[in-house]
Amino acid sequence: MVELGIKALDRTLGGIKEHSYILLHEEDPRSLGRELVFEFMRRKLDEDNLIGFFNISHPLSILIDMLERRGIRVRAYLDSLNLAIVDTFGSFYGPRLERRGIWYLSGSLSYELLSRKYAEAVRAHKELWKNENMFEGRELWGVAMDVSEYSSIFGETNALSYFEVSAEIRRRHRAYREYPTGTNIWVFSGKQDRVFSSLYRRVDYVMRTRSELTEDGVKRYLHVLKAPGVSEIITFEYAFTGKGIELERID
Repeated sequence: MVELGIKALDRTLGGIKEHSYILLHEEDPRSLGRELVFEFMRRKLDEDNLIGFFNISHPLSILIDMLERRGIRVRAYLDSLNLAIVDTFGSFYGPRLERRGIWYLSGSLSYELLSRKYAEAVRAHKELWKNENMFEGRELWGVAMDVSEYSSIFGETNALSYFEVSAEIRRRHRAYREYPTGTNIWVFSGKQDRVFSSLYRRVDYVMRTRSELTEDGVKRYLHVLKAPGVSEIITFEYAFTGKGIELERID
C-alpha cells in the first residue's frame, strides 16, 4: 500500500493499493479538485519520489507557472529526473519547450496511435530512471490532467476507442512489462459522459469533488465513490488553509 499524503483520506482508506488506477472527477471548477492533486504532487516530489505527468489540457508554460506557484519546483525536478512531463497539449498544438525531462510525441497522433507514442515516451524516461538507479526506494506515480480532454480532441466515440487501445498497450508494451509500473491518478473534469462511465468501470478508485455556495461561503466536498473494500460512499468536507488542505469526514 502507498499513501496519497492526505491524512484523513489515507487513514480512512488504509492507503492506496500500489499499481492501481485512481479517477478524480472534478465535477465543477469551483471545487478546486485538482488542487488536491497538486498538493499530492508537491508532497511526493519533496519526498524524492518519481512522477510522470501527462499534460493534456494546458500550454506547458502555463502549467509550469501553475505548478511553481503551488510550491512544486518543476525545473529542479525536471533536471533531477524525478519529474517527467509528456506534453500532449504541446504535441498537438504547440509550442514546444525542448529541455531535459520533457517529452513530445511526433508523427500521427490519431486515437489509434496515441497510446503507442505514449508508451515509447514512458519507456525512454524509465530507461533514464533505470540507468540512474532511481527506482530503488522510491514510489512511482503517473498523473494525467485531464483525461476528459480526449473527447474534445477525438470526439466521444473515438475517445472510448482510445482507452480500449490504451489498456491493451499497457498490458503488452515493454515500457510496462520490463520496467517498474506506477500508481496512477487520472483527473476528469466536467459533466459525466460515456467516457467517464467507461473509466469508472476500469479503475480501482473513483473520487469526486464538488462545491456548493452557502451563507458561510463555498463548501467543498470530496466523495469516495469506489474503492476496494468500500461498499458505501464516504464523504469529506475540505478547505484550503495556510497549512495546506484539511479534510474532515462528515458522513
